[in-house]
Amino acid sequence: MRTKYLGLYLQLTLLLLVPTATDGQLFQCDGTGLPEFYSMYGGTGQFTQHTNAAINTFIDAEEAIAAGNYSSAKTLINNLFNTYPKGSASWWNVFNAPRGTNLGTPHAYYGVRMLEDIADYNLNPNLNPDVQTVNMSVVLVGCSQGIQPRNNLELQNGTGAFVTHQLDSRIQEDEYCMVDQSLDLFLQYIKAITNGRLEVNVNFIELPNLCMNVSVTRNPPYLATGSIGPVWNNLNETSKNETDWFWIIYPSHLPLYPDFEDKSFITGGMGSDSKGGPVFIIDDSWLVRKPPHLGDGYYTDIERRIYLPQWLQHEFYHHLYRIYPEFKLEVNGHDWFNRSFWPNDFTGQFEADYYAESLHKRLQNACVHLSNKLITRNDASQLDLSATMIPEELLGSYALDNVGNPWHIGQIIRSGNQYYWRNSANVQWRVTPKLEEGILETGSDSPYPGQNFKLETYRTPDGDRIPGTIGLIFQGELYRKQFNLLRQTAPLEITMGQYTQACANNETGQIIKANGQFFWETNRKELWPLIPNTNNERFLLGAESPNPGAAFNLILQEEDCGLHITGFRYQHNYFWRPKRNPDNPNPKLVNPLPDLAFAENFTRQSIDVSTVFSDEDQETFNLYASSSDPSELEVEIQGNQLLLSGGASGSYTLCLMAVDGNGGVTTQTIRVTVGNPVSTTDPSLRNLHIFPNPTKSRLYIHSAPPNFKVSIYSMHGTHQKTYHRLANTASIDVSDMNQGCFLLRVENTDNGAYTFEKIIRY
Repeated sequence: MRTKYLGLYLQLTLLLLVPTATDGQLFQCDGTGLPEFYSMYGGTGQFTQHTNAAINTFIDAEEAIAAGNYSSAKTLINNLFNTYPKGSASWWNVFNAPRGTNLGTPHAYYGVRMLEDIADYNLNPNLNPDVQTVNMSVVLVGCSQGIQPRNNLELQNGTGAFVTHQLDSRIQEDEYCMVDQSLDLFLQYIKAITNGRLEVNVNFIELPNLCMNVSVTRNPPYLATGSIGPVWNNLNETSKNETDWFWIIYPSHLPLYPDFEDKSFITGGMGSDSKGGPVFIIDDSWLVRKPPHLGDGYYTDIERRIYLPQWLQHEFYHHLYRIYPEFKLEVNGHDWFNRSFWPNDFTGQFEADYYAESLHKRLQNACVHLSNKLITRNDASQLDLSATMIPEELLGSYALDNVGNPWHIGQIIRSGNQYYWRNSANVQWRVTPKLEEGILETGSDSPYPGQNFKLETYRTPDGDRIPGTIGLIFQGELYRKQFNLLRQTAPLEITMGQYTQACANNETGQIIKANGQFFWETNRKELWPLIPNTNNERFLLGAESPNPGAAFNLILQEEDCGLHITGFRYQHNYFWRPKRNPDNPNPKLVNPLPDLAFAENFTRQSIDVSTVFSDEDQETFNLYASSSDPSELEVEIQGNQLLLSGGASGSYTLCLMAVDGNGGVTTQTIRVTVGNPVSTTDPSLRNLHIFPNPTKSRLYIHSAPPNFKVSIYSMHGTHQKTYHRLANTASIDVSDMNQGCFLLRVENTDNGAYTFEKIIRY
């Protein structure tokens, strides 16, 4: 969908200067096919076989994709690259501008590589993508004015004639056909590289009465452009807030005089808005006529379809490298032109190769998906998060990832009721927190009028945002907060959410935050204040809690893309969060431990629990254990060993837990008996007669009802045998057991009553 509206009237008198067409067909946006293109430039014989193959492959593959024939497009591309391999030196042979055409450098190479990604995606599409929409606004500036040199002397002196330019009306013809044609391949490419998760909605904003000040610089690299600041001043807040990407097109100030035929002038590039979104900037001639250093005359649609997506891709990757600084893919600007800068695992030698390698080997594997990074507008849910915060949470130090000067390090400070940004160059200006808008608004004392700080809330590895500030975006760059985060990678807000106690009474509660303070909210709606202790990765209970000073020891799972809080241990209980992916199965209990029995005051015993649980997806899981009374039964997990030691006689509960990386929890509750306690709740237990004792090879139990279960353990707690549904007088063969002392546990399976008897085998 596309929309259009007009900007405010600013200038009363504008001088119209519009290039005149010499061949009407050239200005029909879709007026040129391959036969007409070749006819205009003297036929196919005017181009090399390689160039013809590249042009024909690009056009035929693009049209095949438009028709949905992705296999045909892929075959065409494969055939081209079989003859002229990707990244090979052969492509240096098609690097010039034959017959004044602009076919890209190398010819059609960028476009074919982009088409390859589009075909590959559509041959193996994401069948259930979580589709999001990027809002892209194409802003058409009506006027530009400034001093324009007419010869080299005026260029060097900074003099010339004052001229006013009007936007080339052909940009708006046929419902912005030139712009749509330039964008078509690029927008398909965006969908493909985000695995179907991003679609771009393009709308047009016309500012016919805005006149932008432009100039030409005296020294190379020559610029023929101007400040886009007035553009922002003439866009309403809705447009600025709801647009993710801008493309600003203004009337060209390019000096087209004989002295400059061998000079190239930069008329645009990649900028950013206050939210950190990309801003493509270019003059209107970039879409209408070929710059002198790239060709001659007006574009045919064939050339525009080949070249403009290349330009858009070039500027877009500047933005991608900026928003993924962790990969260091562009440090000083255009680093990829230095082949020694390329990472060791990158292949090829051209700019388009570098983009493809960056995409497939870095960006598509990034922790935060491209689809999340490329949407910059503040949606309602994100503003709801920032609105729950308080200004004091923003106090502290911030810095760019790549600090180049003292202005790249600063801090938010408070003086009285006012807040300020102060950088390391000792320059400060006032900021006003507007958390409901997700910004720190700057005032008139700012060196950058109209540039606000945007709050960047933390995004989990799963892509969810939480109400914790990770940094501030200013002039499109992230100033990361420098404070004691959990392992320096995440704020404490990642602990927020629901937890359930394992094994015991399944008590539930949640960690919440209100007015900057963390609380544990019980299922009885009690609020216990929590005091962060990030050095030890825990919360301490505050004074208004049942156990002031007691710890919630956080259980963290560290991954390549950050941290997950799986749960916490409070006293001797474990509390676990819901698993992140409900469809991922929990570990399975496959070889449960039997109930255990030990002598009173037994020393540390070790039981192998490596086979108790398994995971059908072969995912790694961690084991945990807790005791109902740690003072009398101590339990610990070391690797795959369950370590136990005990004290006084009694019956205790052991909880054994397996927790996978998704947060799936499976438990087993085990009864542990220490010493020789006898339950008096079932008189039938006292009627048992066990003989002989000591015994040699056979043991007899008299008066055991069928609902009784008999288990035999070594004195170290190792299970030996279990018998069910005994006869009134049962005979148990113990001839295969080692000599020594054993514990015989008899249980009424109906009511859980049990007793122990020490047995000597000789």
